[in-house]
Amino acid sequence: MDVNALKEAGLGLSDLVGELGAVPVEDIDCDRKFVGHKGLADSYESFTTRWQVGVANLTKDGQQLSRRLINAAGAYIEIEQAHQHTLTGLLDGTGVDPGLESME
Repeated sequence: MDVNALKEAGLGLSDLVGELGAVPVEDIDCDRKFVGHKGLADSYESFTTRWQVGVANLTKDGQQLSRRLINAAGAYIEIEQAHQHTLTGLLDGTGVDPGLESME
């Protein structure tokens, strides 16, 4: 498992989600009177409303996925450190022999 890749994916996704929310749809939306045609204005308004909902959902999902990736990387690091500590203790004679623990 490439823990750094997992962590970098989570951080990269977090940055991407931040960029996605940087320009709200309202900032690129225009007033209905500038569209000129009622049917086109209705379609445009419907599109931008749905787009805003989609961006909000994508942002929420992206934030959750980013947190999960970063948390998974942290969990791998913790487990790896615990195993390394156990192995180091066994090799230098200061740790408990796991074979003896299972016999008790």
